[in-house]
Amino acid sequence: MKKLYIEKNLAWVGAVALVALLFWMMAACLIPTFRAALPDRQLYTIRHQDLRDDNPLYTNLLLNSIKANDGYLVLGTSESNPRTKGNYYDFLNADTSLSCRFSVIAGAGRTACSYFPLIMGNDNIKNVKVLYYINPSYWCGKLSTGNLDYFHRYVSYTAYRKANRTDNQDADHILNTNLRHVMWTERWNDRLEYGMDRIRRKFYQDLFFDLDSSRFYDGLVLMRPKEACLSAASVPKPDSSRYQYALNVAKSFDVHSYTLHPHPEEEYRYDELRTMIRLCRARQVDVTFVVGPYNHIAFEQVHPDDLPKIRQITANILRLLDEENAPYIDCSDLSSRACLRTGSITLPTGLSLSIRKSGIMFWKRKIVKVLIVIMVFVLALLLLMVRSEGDISCLYTTF
Repeated sequence: MKKLYIEKNLAWVGAVALVALLFWMMAACLIPTFRAALPDRQLYTIRHQDLRDDNPLYTNLLLNSIKANDGYLVLGTSESNPRTKGNYYDFLNADTSLSCRFSVIAGAGRTACSYFPLIMGNDNIKNVKVLYYINPSYWCGKLSTGNLDYFHRYVSYTAYRKANRTDNQDADHILNTNLRHVMWTERWNDRLEYGMDRIRRKFYQDLFFDLDSSRFYDGLVLMRPKEACLSAASVPKPDSSRYQYALNVAKSFDVHSYTLHPHPEEEYRYDELRTMIRLCRARQVDVTFVVGPYNHIAFEQVHPDDLPKIRQITANILRLLDEENAPYIDCSDLSSRACLRTGSITLPTGLSLSIRKSGIMFWKRKIVKVLIVIMVFVLALLLLMVRSEGDISCLYTTF
């Protein structure tokens, strides 16, 4: 063991590993792109990582399946996340009087700017019918000026630059607002990760699904029949022992120690929404905006000083939509509640290799080195085949 792992042999193993990686990266050029046929049902959602990393296999399939079924794409933030007994779009999917279905992409902090790359860079977005949920909470506190953590979770700097083919100045303003505190080293790291993933995608996606396409179709989240959606979307009356009707919140939520700190004067969120409207119009996206509600019951009783400000924010949003002649649904006077559903995905994260050697002769060392070379090449291939999950905190959950 000591003789095998002396310094010069470790350097040799490192050189073999480097050659193996370069070999497989060059071999990626020979792997054909996997092309998926449109499924017979509309897609319900896709992984946010595929949207962030500009993966056309999934984004194109989602958009084309929506158009093929004359459906809608719901875009939103945390209020639009999947919930245990169904969210508002699940009730629409269960409505037997509607023939259209509603797909969804949503996540905490996933405001309009996180959808800019999809709108600007994917030609299949044309004529897609979209419902975009506007949450007034993002005009409050530190969120009113943007949030870098949220932005990085959903937007790749490199993917955005690739999508911004027309150098849209309004979109650039929103991007630069979010990236104003990002160092150049982090931007180059994003470029490197983006480029490496495009190479690795040839293995973990194109090669893997070409060998067994059933794995791809089995992994898609498709719309369920309306009968199944109806049973999932049947919400019982809230348990009075867990719910404060007087404040319209759960008893586990300490509303007295929580305040939103509304900032109706901050311009960032208005600029972001205005850019969203104009991008959709320029890209011929059939978008309808939904102005969401705030909990005015709790505001009136616990934080009455903030109530005029949150009302001003809602009024400003409605005024902006009117000025831009954008179609919208005003739900600002409603109140709602739902229970967030969580989920998890576990994938292989690595391999552990060990080589045991005892009393090996000189002539056997050559065999061991050959085996090491083979294992290093196999390991390099496996590393390229493992799909990166990135931030999985906001992956879809199935019902």
